[in-house]
Amino acid sequence: MSSGLIGSGPDGVLDGIPEGVPRHNGELVFAEPWEGRAFGLAAAYVDATGVGWAAFRAHLVAAIADLPTGTPYYEAWVEALERLVAAPA
Repeated sequence: MSSGLIGSGPDGVLDGIPEGVPRHNGELVFAEPWEGRAFGLAAAYVDATGVGWAAFRAHLVAAIADLPTGTPYYEAWVEALERLVAAPA
């Protein structure tokens, strides 16, 4: 486990945040408050369990592929988090 979310890691993470997360001028972008909370839950889970963003990213890619075209990004994010939490250790 890491000591916090900020830092760089071996699995393509910049400042503790996976690449590809929507940003505007370097800041995270959330259209609705629940999106920020979903992001925070995922970050806390990854940090607390030490599973790494690469594992989360794999679930996110699968969720995006499985969900209907046009599903909002953070809805796929929540689906990925649910899959990660439910996955066997």
